Amino acid sequence: MKPSVLSEDDVEQFVEKGFVLLREAFPAEVAARVREFLWKEMGLSPDDPSGWTKPLIHLKHAYEGPPFTDSFTPRLCGALDDVMGPGRWNPKTTLGWWPVSFPGFEHPPWKEPETGWHIDGIQFHHHVNSPDQGLLPIFLFSDIAPGGGGTVLDVGSHRIAARILHEAEPDGLHVQELGKRVAQHPFQQIVESQGRAGDVVLIHPFVRHARSMNTGSSVRFICNPCFVLKEPMNLKREDPAEYSPVERAIVEALATA
Repeated sequence: MKPSVLSEDDVEQFVEKGFVLLREAFPAEVAARVREFLWKEMGLSPDDPSGWTKPLIHLKHAYEGPPFTDSFTPRLCGALDDVMGPGRWNPKTTLGWWPVSFPGFEHPPWKEPETGWHIDGIQFHHHVNSPDQGLLPIFLFSDIAPGGGGTVLDVGSHRIAARILHEAEPDGLHVQELGKRVAQHPFQQIVESQGRAGDVVLIHPFVRHARSMNTGSSVRFICNPCFVLKEPMNLKREDPAEYSPVERAIVEALATA
């Protein structure tokens, strides 16, 4: 599969490390309109920190229409094709949920989280080829500087999870059991997601990750929607060139087990 938005190096990074940052996936102006809406939903003001009384507010809603769906630009959708495969994923008409992280509750120096590490997918039973989550994208609706509460990733952990799920077939695993088995392996390399409003971090669905403390001075707005595949992943394609990068990462992990 030849990528249309990502570079060949981007694709190789995604396969090997389990993530890649897509710069300017959608306009910063769209991010600003989304933040304005979310401030109103929370009943708070960006200009009045005295109302920020909690370190985290989780808006457990998926919103329809503009400005939320304005983030699904041709550039972003092309990158989604590049990692999940053209025509292999279901487009979304909503965007949610929203863990809004506030500064002032944790102070520098920033530290790697000791708890909260997990693999997404509480809503389904996991198999090595599950279609229920084809990608874990982190949409940045605010700038996230170092120490600003960015999602932390265990680089390369998708390969560990792939092998664990393969060994558990045909029964598969509940996500909690999957997390426990992955936790028996040491961390590979921890990376803090950073970027600017309008960027999207494209993450393999098997990557172990966690929320980190916001030791910065800005409120962090992100969203991590679940993209569902139209069919289970095919890990035995006749033509290896037809593997999506999501699939290829799994196939290569199993081949080097």
